[in-house]
This record gives sequence, C-alpha cells and structure tokens, in this order.
Amino acid sequence: MDLIVRNATLPDGRRMDIGLEDGFIAAIGEGLSGEAKQEIDLGGRFTQPAFVNPHLHACKSLWTWELAKQPHAVQALHRFEALGHVKRSYTPTSVYERGKRLVELAVQNGTCAIRLFADVDEQAGLRAFEGLKRLQAEFPFMAVQLVPFPQNGFARFPENMELLEKAVSMGCDAVGAVPWLEPTEADARAHAEFCLELAKRHNLPLHAVADDTEDPNSATGAYLAALAVKHKWPLLLTQLGSLGFQDDAAARKTIGLIKEAGATVISNGHIELVTCQTIRQPIPRGNTRVKELLAAGVRVVAAQDDVDNPYYPFGRNDPLDVALWTAHVAQLAWGEELETVRHMVTDWSAHALGLEEYGLEVGSKANLVVLDAQNWGDALRFQVAKRYVILGGQVRAEEMREVRLNVDR
Repeated sequence: MDLIVRNATLPDGRRMDIGLEDGFIAAIGEGLSGEAKQEIDLGGRFTQPAFVNPHLHACKSLWTWELAKQPHAVQALHRFEALGHVKRSYTPTSVYERGKRLVELAVQNGTCAIRLFADVDEQAGLRAFEGLKRLQAEFPFMAVQLVPFPQNGFARFPENMELLEKAVSMGCDAVGAVPWLEPTEADARAHAEFCLELAKRHNLPLHAVADDTEDPNSATGAYLAALAVKHKWPLLLTQLGSLGFQDDAAARKTIGLIKEAGATVISNGHIELVTCQTIRQPIPRGNTRVKELLAAGVRVVAAQDDVDNPYYPFGRNDPLDVALWTAHVAQLAWGEELETVRHMVTDWSAHALGLEEYGLEVGSKANLVVLDAQNWGDALRFQVAKRYVILGGQVRAEEMREVRLNVDR
C-alpha cells in the first residue's frame, strides 16, 4: 500500500487502521497487516472524510487585496459602491491569484471539494470566470467546481443574459441565479425561468441565492422550488433568510415545496449575523429556519460563503469554523445535533455537489482529515489543528500547535 494510517478514531467510535492505495481507501481494519511506503500512527485522533464547502463567492473574496490598489477616493466609498470599481478592475490573473489562495486555505483546512462562484455581469464581464477556471487544472486532487453567477441580474442589465450563456458554454458545474435582487416580482420570475431553462439546456443543476433579505414578502425560493417540481430539476437554494421573517403558514408552504422538489438548502448563518440590515432591537439572527427544514426532511448544509468581502469581512475558509458557527446560529448544540452539524459540512454537502466515491469505506476516495482530538465534540469545541490532511491518498498538509503554560512560577 502507499500509506497506512494507524489507530484512527472513526466517527462511529471504532479505533481502526486505514490503508490507502492509488488514491482510494483499500482496507479498513484493526491491526492491518502488511507494509506501506509510509505509515503514520494517529494515536486515536478523530478521523473522518475530508470537509466539503458547497458555496464560496470566490471572485469577491480577499477583495481588500484589490481595494488597496484603488484610488483613495474609491477606497473611501461605501463598500458596496467600491465593489463596482473593484470588479471593473478585475483581470483573470488577479482573480486567479486570489482564488488560488482560497483553495490553498481550503487544503490547509482539510477540504476535498469546493464550489466557487464567479460573478458574470456588466462589471466583471467574463474575467472572474476565466480566472477561477484556471484553478480546476491546478488542483487535480481536489474537486474544484465552478458556478457563473449573474450578481447584478437581468432587468437592469439585459446584456448579462448573454454573458451568463457564454460562461455556461465554456464549461461549469451548475448555473447560478439570484432572482430576489431583481426590481419587481415579474422580473424575479423571468430571471428564475431563464436560469432554469439554461440549466436544462446544458443538463446542469440550478444553484440559486434566494431571499437573502429580512423582507417577508421576498419569496423567490418558493417560486424556484415550484419550478424545480414542475420540471423535475435539481436545485440548490442558498440563504433563504426571508423564511425567518415570514409567518409560520407561509414558511411551511415554502418548506413543503422545497421538500417536494428534493432541493438542498445551504445555510450560512455566520454571514447573516453580520449582513442582517434591520435596525430593530434586538437584531435578529437572520438565518433561515434550519430546524424546521430538517424536521420536514429537507437536507440542509453549511458553507463558508464569503471570505473578506464586502458582505463579510472575516472567514478562514475553514469548515470546522463554519460548523461551530452553525451549531450556535442554528442552535444545533446538544447531543446528536452535533452529529447533524458534522454531516452538514461533510457527506450531506458532498451529496449536494454530486461527488462520487465520497466517504470512509473501502472503495472511497482517499480524502481524509485527521483532527487533533479524540472525538468530534472536542474538535468542534476547541477548534483543533487539522493534524493531517490527506487528499488523493497523499498527505497534503500537516498542522501542529504548541502551547507552553508557565503557571507554577
């Protein structure tokens, strides 16, 4: 074998050895016999399939790198105004460089698959999409998926429809949509219908940001779900913040449609803590109805969404960090709820992205993250080091932390 990791504590609590060969898990058992080119004793550390990040606005992330290059007059603008200037200054190379750093952070933090969004609109043109597309060939041991995203919509900028069609024809993994930002309900519906038809034409899933707002009247998530039911089409819905501000009857109706569509919901609650714009006190969390969606049988996952951009100034592109925020914001903090959170950043997200051969069994791809703890609860609580990150059967990152206490003086 190429590599044997010994004394790994699996998510089900068993202590096992894991043998890896040709990029796949070849054997799992106690005291595996035979030799390998490399062996690592994990000492009982918690070992699971590598993390999956199903949504990251990559072209806008690390935006302060680009903002620093702008004239002082631009830097002094409100961040959303400044963003337009930054996007107009994009080059494929500048977007690629920031995207590469994001993927490197993903590797460092134990991620085997990531879905990157690239704005495709009158400001960015196709430059962001072209820059991020370069990354797919540079990280062959990762699944780097790409979604063209019509950030500024179609009603005000109809040329963005042609740009989105061009991007999709260049090759991508899903068609992005953001109908809730259109000026009227009719425009929002036309946006959703155009993106769905484009997705169908290219046999791609539709991945939409829906109702990222405190407005209870924003209901594009329900309309998208109804379209997905009608056309029997795969759908991912990110945010759905308005569900938390609607009355229970309206929310239940939307949840029922999402369930019927078989759609996955991506909740990024840590973002909503910052972006929720209401001025009333206490400020609401702004998150979607995660527990009600789960109770209805809807698959809910969690993603980084943003790293240092005008919508969110923080983020380490670290799914373990995202999981901790999810436990807080969605109030999934007790007993088996913590295991639900783990699924939200691992296998449930893998399913949402259509990943094949993902998991921790013989025949799965050899993508593992070893956390410096004995169990998931401690890993989450203490935000421990990713002691080993194994992608494609090889150790791609190692992390050790040393703390020296001087308390006896």
